[in-house]
Amino acid sequence: MSRLREISLTSRQSSDLSFQVDCIDPFDRSNDNLWIKLEHLGRYLFAADYLRSPRLDCVADIACGSGYGLTELGTIADRLIGIDQSAEILNDAAQAQGSVKPTLLTHDLDHDAWFTSLEPGSVDAIVSFETLEHLVDPTRAIAKFSRLLKPRGICICSVPNVLHEPRGASGLPTNASHKQLFSGRSLRHLLEQHGFQIEYQLGQACANLLFKRESQLLKHKSLKQRLGNYSALHDPAVVRHLSYLLAYPTVEDIDGSYSLIVVAQKC
Repeated sequence: MSRLREISLTSRQSSDLSFQVDCIDPFDRSNDNLWIKLEHLGRYLFAADYLRSPRLDCVADIACGSGYGLTELGTIADRLIGIDQSAEILNDAAQAQGSVKPTLLTHDLDHDAWFTSLEPGSVDAIVSFETLEHLVDPTRAIAKFSRLLKPRGICICSVPNVLHEPRGASGLPTNASHKQLFSGRSLRHLLEQHGFQIEYQLGQACANLLFKRESQLLKHKSLKQRLGNYSALHDPAVVRHLSYLLAYPTVEDIDGSYSLIVVAQKC
């Protein structure tokens, strides 16, 4: 690797380091919040690896955002569906690079009755990361997921861990777009209520631990800048490498993770 180039703190210091940025592109070089980028990509790397064999007919990414995850999921399915409530952001998802061209649909999980152009029982796997906490009625969304999946279909989803979710004086999440707080238990219960069997619960404790340690060292002036302020680390190949190394979901120290990831199978 070439020598790391330091970036001016005055011009590139991240303005939001609270893990509350909800829609990002891990390969966006203008975003220097490295830890958030690694966590977001790490979840998709895991999902693609978990679902890789046998090759699936159809995978849906619900709340796909800008579509970087569609590129990963396109390597493991013959058909790919990307769903988001924002038509504007789906324009970015349309640029996702991969061997499978995704079908993109606009859908509001809280308000729309059913997924446009999709038949019940037509999808082998659903991936939906950092979605349920944004909904007034996540139960409605999980019911849709169950209906959309084939029998024995897989749902891989994630939510922020209530143990690490910042809250204001009223007890509500400081991230105004978050409407729910989840523990591992409440997430499992929500899925089990709709006919899912929990296969695994995972977390990304390493990235969260390193982010907090870096914050402490900055506060005590032991460090002068964040790791994300080194431009070479935002090379796409390096981001991918670091996501596998530091933010790939595991079953170790789940409570130490900012995000709870669950793999569930429709019974």
